[in-house]
Amino acid sequence: MAFRKEFVDALTLLAAAFDRVVEQGYERPILVGGGAVEFYTGGAVVSGDFDVVTDAQQIFEAALVDLGFRREDRPGHLLRGLYHPTLGIDVEVVSGLLFDGASDNTKIRLVEVGDGNRVAIAPLEDVIADRMGQYASTPNHAPDMLGQAVKLLQLAQKLDDAYLDRRIRQETLDEFGLAYLKAQLR
Repeated sequence: MAFRKEFVDALTLLAAAFDRVVEQGYERPILVGGGAVEFYTGGAVVSGDFDVVTDAQQIFEAALVDLGFRREDRPGHLLRGLYHPTLGIDVEVVSGLLFDGASDNTKIRLVEVGDGNRVAIAPLEDVIADRMGQYASTPNHAPDMLGQAVKLLQLAQKLDDAYLDRRIRQETLDEFGLAYLKAQLR
């Protein structure tokens, strides 16, 4: 996978912050959203938005500040989360439970980054289902979310189809399933 330098640098900093959270006795934070999409597509989909799920928000954010991130203070931006001034990356804690507790935590991917630090990334099936949920919940359906789900499906090496279908149905309130997504590949 050929990732852009800013993504690798940001992932390295996130992994260091994730490890600091674990050192404090908390569960490892989990990367979701656009950052997870960029990871799973090998950089084919680029995002400056790194959403993280953790129950240790204050510790995580303090670690990010120590690593060079700044609390959001830029004009025209919502005053939540953090950003890195040179990498063009925004980080926001989005929830206390991974996909509101619907995710199978045994499917979380642990990736070693940088100097042996590890970043946890939401399961690929859940990332696809999340994109489908955003597609379904947006007025007139957001084509970019469907496009990301299709790209993730195209590039996937191995998926649990039954789990993926169930998660898509959960995220879209039974409006869509895996068959609909696969039909978009044609």
